[in-house]
Amino acid sequence: MDKVQKGKIYIDGYKITKVPTRKRDKIRSLKVGYVFQNYHLLSHLTVFENVALVLKMMGIKKKEEIAKRVNYVLEVLGMYSYRNRLSYMLSGGQKQRVAIARAIVKNPNIIIADEPTGNLDSKNTIEIMNILKTISKEKLVILVTHEKELAKFYASRIMKVVDGKIVSDEPNEKEEELDYRMYHNIYLKDMPYHDSIRKKGIQIEYYGEKEDEISITMAMKNGNLYIQSNQKIEPVDENSSIELVDDHYKKMSKEIYEKYRFHPEEVLTDRYKKRYASVYHLFSMLSEGTKKIFHYSALKKILLLGFFISAMFIVYAISNIFGASNIKDEKFVTTNRDYLSVISFQNKVDDYLTYENLEFIDYILPGDSKMDFEMTYPDYYQTARAVQDINVSVVASHRLNEQDIICGRMPQTAKEVVLDSIVFDQMISSMMPKQLGITTKEQFIGRQIKLGSMFNSSSGENETKLPAFTIVGITDKKSPSIYVAKENFINMLAMDQKNQKRNYTEQGNNDIKLVDVNLVQDEITLKKGRMPNNDYEIIVSNSYASQMKLNKTIDKTVNGQKLKVVGYYENKYGKDEYYSNANTIKYQVIENSQNLVICPKDKLQTINYFLDNHNNIEDTYKRDKTVYIQRMKPQIMASITISGVILLISLIEIFLMIRSSFLSRKKEVGILRAIGVKKSDIYKLFLGEILAIDLFVSLPGILFMSYIVKQLSNTSYLGSQFVFNIGVIEISILIVFAFHIIIRIITRISYLTKNTSRNFKWKCD
Repeated sequence: MDKVQKGKIYIDGYKITKVPTRKRDKIRSLKVGYVFQNYHLLSHLTVFENVALVLKMMGIKKKEEIAKRVNYVLEVLGMYSYRNRLSYMLSGGQKQRVAIARAIVKNPNIIIADEPTGNLDSKNTIEIMNILKTISKEKLVILVTHEKELAKFYASRIMKVVDGKIVSDEPNEKEEELDYRMYHNIYLKDMPYHDSIRKKGIQIEYYGEKEDEISITMAMKNGNLYIQSNQKIEPVDENSSIELVDDHYKKMSKEIYEKYRFHPEEVLTDRYKKRYASVYHLFSMLSEGTKKIFHYSALKKILLLGFFISAMFIVYAISNIFGASNIKDEKFVTTNRDYLSVISFQNKVDDYLTYENLEFIDYILPGDSKMDFEMTYPDYYQTARAVQDINVSVVASHRLNEQDIICGRMPQTAKEVVLDSIVFDQMISSMMPKQLGITTKEQFIGRQIKLGSMFNSSSGENETKLPAFTIVGITDKKSPSIYVAKENFINMLAMDQKNQKRNYTEQGNNDIKLVDVNLVQDEITLKKGRMPNNDYEIIVSNSYASQMKLNKTIDKTVNGQKLKVVGYYENKYGKDEYYSNANTIKYQVIENSQNLVICPKDKLQTINYFLDNHNNIEDTYKRDKTVYIQRMKPQIMASITISGVILLISLIEIFLMIRSSFLSRKKEVGILRAIGVKKSDIYKLFLGEILAIDLFVSLPGILFMSYIVKQLSNTSYLGSQFVFNIGVIEISILIVFAFHIIIRIITRISYLTKNTSRNFKWKCD
């Protein structure tokens, strides 16, 4: 175990100095059995398991073979009846017998015994020496002792060492007898005083060093003998360390050890040749780890609670970090994800028509794509007048396909629309749907939605509106959009108040309000003239006939063109609006809007085109996300920082607990290395313990906190702060397992790379 500074050591003709540690470990494991002064058994293992461990190191895996060999040596040493007892429950003498059994079961060439009787009483000392003497008939036994009498009686050769130097090395002229008193034995015939009392079936023998006054009261009841005396009483029975010997003290002769026999060849077979093998595989290391944690002391079991809590905190921190850094679209998206926005002071009709015909553009919306809609709930009389306002981005329905519909169907007419699930979530979160029991997407299919009023009369009834749209489907394209037939766009924009940012001239002649005549054909009657079939033509109320001459222009303009009156109408509602054709409405909407919303076929090509023409174009999705992140950055950074601190504290706590656990097991590591267990097996042993802790302690903590986080993520107030998915669980498990393993391995490497024997001396003795 020590690194040799100078000199050479040979075992069976093989020089073991200056060879790699792995080769020395192999020689120690296969050729040397070590008996320690302090026994150094693995306390969490049974007697049988302690002894069987070294056979597994020799590559013997068959249970029957292991049992045959282990049981043989335990019978020889009188420990067979204790084979299933945990080693920490044994007496000192019994532990040393097990240590000898562990050393000899592998039938080594050499037995090294390091003061094996140093911690034993006189009776056990003789027993152990007798056993070792018997073994020495077949094997080389090198024994270190300070008891010269024992050495002279048992040894064949004695080497004396003083201050680390051999001062003599001579064959031992054996003494035939050993004058070694058993301090636990009381030799009755050597006692100076003896007296006896015999009366009516009662016999009492008294032996003492002198004649004393002794008062004894005895009572026999229910098979128990009760004794009361004026002297201290110590019972002598099978559990007592004291033995009463009805004889004189005699010196010991060689007959005391000749009664023992040790012939391991009786149970050895040629099928199993010695080889230096690993003790643990995946199942066995997990089994050993599980057994280890279940035999933890009460204090260490409390320590396991720390792993449980740390695992919980790690899940909390990871989920919170994900929640803070996971910018969900529904948090910031206000328009369709595909839209681009061109920012300009004033739109020109000619430019608009040019852009509209570009091959890489699908369609253009003047102004803003966001519009206000109203959802009514005529289910009950009490809710008939209730209105729910919804602000959504309008998108052409031809950009949908069947695969996009998650509920309902595709729109088939201009009056049918599809809503995105984000809009549905916004609607369902309000009080009105909940009161009506509307909780599913299917319940919105078939309901109607209307565009908010643009032109409000004093009565509230004299308004020109688009017909109500029927919801026929729900999609999930992750943007707050309503999918409408493209042909409705211009009229919708003309009627949506916030899109009418009029550019008044100095004469104020552009404030005319035009309505598409196609929307009111069923409501009006043409009294004179004709319908406005051509661009820049209008029809006006018959009440204006004296002011606005037929086929004459008026001072109101659209796209720089004066409007021409081509007819007069009457309607049953008494409306006095100006009606024109679709193109004229379109031109007016264009010039009254300040921006453009573009739905491109090729986004990159569209952006490059407008940048080349010195237009300020931006991706609305990226813009909204950037604005949201800038606005939320302090909150996001605060959440990440707090979660990072929690994560760091949890990892530090795990590190301290692992270190504490390791410090309590340095002795075990030293024992395993001393008996020749491979370094890789040490890693596997502790890896098994890690896996057991993670499986039975950390994993439940992760799952428990995952359940809590799942509930928190479903709440409206805290839901945005946490993310719960399988990824959070997987990352949490990975962090816990990986950190445990890394810390354990680093600690083990740091320990095992030091001088092995010095570590063993300090950590074990």
